[in-house]
Amino acid sequence: MKSKTLKQIIVFSILTIVLSVMVSPVPAAPLQGVQGNRVQANFMSQDPDPADGGKDVDLRWQVVNTMSSAVENLRFHLDADYPLLFEAGDSPDKDLGPSAGTNDNQVFYVLHYKLRVADNALKGTYNVTLSWNTGEGWTKKEFPIYIDSKRADFVVGALVTSPEKLIADTTEAKLSVDINNIGKGNAENVKVKLILPEGFNSSYSYSDEDSLGIIAEGGSKTATFYADVDENIKEGNYPAKLEITYRDENDGNNTYRTENLELNIPIKPAPYLIVESVTTTPENLTDGSKAEIHIRVKNTGNKKAESVSLRVFKDASQPFGFNEKSDFVGKLEPGESGDAALGFTVDANAAPKKYLLDVELRGIDEANNVVIFSRTLPLTVIPGAKSSPLSSAGMLAGLVVVGAVAAGYYLKNGRKKGL
Repeated sequence: MKSKTLKQIIVFSILTIVLSVMVSPVPAAPLQGVQGNRVQANFMSQDPDPADGGKDVDLRWQVVNTMSSAVENLRFHLDADYPLLFEAGDSPDKDLGPSAGTNDNQVFYVLHYKLRVADNALKGTYNVTLSWNTGEGWTKKEFPIYIDSKRADFVVGALVTSPEKLIADTTEAKLSVDINNIGKGNAENVKVKLILPEGFNSSYSYSDEDSLGIIAEGGSKTATFYADVDENIKEGNYPAKLEITYRDENDGNNTYRTENLELNIPIKPAPYLIVESVTTTPENLTDGSKAEIHIRVKNTGNKKAESVSLRVFKDASQPFGFNEKSDFVGKLEPGESGDAALGFTVDANAAPKKYLLDVELRGIDEANNVVIFSRTLPLTVIPGAKSSPLSSAGMLAGLVVVGAVAAGYYLKNGRKKGL
């Protein structure tokens, strides 16, 4: 009888221990935890590790209750900030109900949460805060969650320009930019658009866009653009943007992403040559006249220009014949002006109108680089004086004719009358 009673006591004790555990107790080696009202919460694992953007992540804690008395309702609350979201069907609040204390830390509950990682989550470590309450107030503890999305991620590499030194008034400057994929996946159908700052314009349609195709994980490709630099731009670094659109190879939804990166475009100090004024001798150009054009050239840049010269490029349709097509100006310091002069002849059949003459200003900067500037000069031909009966020559010829007729008349009729 006593043996039977002893067996019943043992069975009842075992059942009491089993029923006191709301989640099946799991034997394990003790983990380093945080003591809070003698309830320990130890982070067990995250799955996957690291978490991936746009995917779910499972978080598990080992909860050990070493209190000497039972807890009527052991409650937990999880605070998680962006990019960890409660969009996987789970709730931040969990009640484990009554909990019997035990001195054995190898008997524990498994607390489980499922969270969703935001699509555009960046690589890094993010903290979640787990709180629990035994009826005597809340205890809080932060735990790190690691995210490293298996998707493409870009950085800007080297910028190479042609010409190597960008200065004001440069046309069709070639900008070659390396786009590096440092992410954890391949990027497909990569397209890059260059958003230019003030003082720059795309050289022609679509010259600010480039298609790169696939950029593999750890790979790189070069995007090429063509831009014009404004003539009044100052030296310095100008912030542009690279707008990259692509699709992740691992994205089953075929969603296109956009990533914006910064790109600095440097404008170097340099001489800058302009045509300050244009005059002609004589002032009025007429058909068939010989003249001389005087061009004042000024360096408005911030560096001196050596060996400055001017060269004219005459269109075949323009009615000018130049004795020499170039002239030497010399060295021009910043803010200094110099003169060039060219002799020419206006064609005899030149139409009276305004002509635009293309010239090239050329110099050498302090780094022995040749700098070239294209300019346009206006030359106006006005109507010339035309012969008429009232002109000097016409009038003289008329008088000669009238005199001859009068003399003939006098000689003929005067003699008859005996005059």
